[in-house]
Amino acid sequence: MSAEVAVAVGAIAGSIGLMVRSIDLGSVINARLPFESPQFAGGALFVVVGLPMATAAFAAWRGSRRDDLWAASAGALLMGWIVVEIGVIQSFSWLQPTLFAFGAAIAFA
Repeated sequence: MSAEVAVAVGAIAGSIGLMVRSIDLGSVINARLPFESPQFAGGALFVVVGLPMATAAFAAWRGSRRDDLWAASAGALLMGWIVVEIGVIQSFSWLQPTLFAFGAAIAFA
C-alpha cells in the first residue's frame, strides 16, 4: 500500500503543479503536449495516475476484496502513462523507468 500512496501523492502533486504552472516543463516539451497545454497534461495525470493510485491505496487500507484488482489496474495505468509520456514528450528522464518499475511492482504484487 505504501507504494500506491507514494505514487498517488507524487502524481497528484505533479498534476497540481502542472495545472497551476508552478512546474515548468520548458517551451520545447510544452509544445509537444496535447493542445500545448500543461494544464491539460496535469488534468490527465490526475485522472490517469493520481486518482487510480489513490483509490488502490484506499482499497488496500480498507481491506477491500477487490484491492488486488484496483492495484493491478492502477499499476497498469501508470506503466501505460510512462510509455505514452515518452512517446509524446520525446524526452527521457531517470524517473520514467523508476516509475515504470513501481507500476509493474504494484500491478504484479
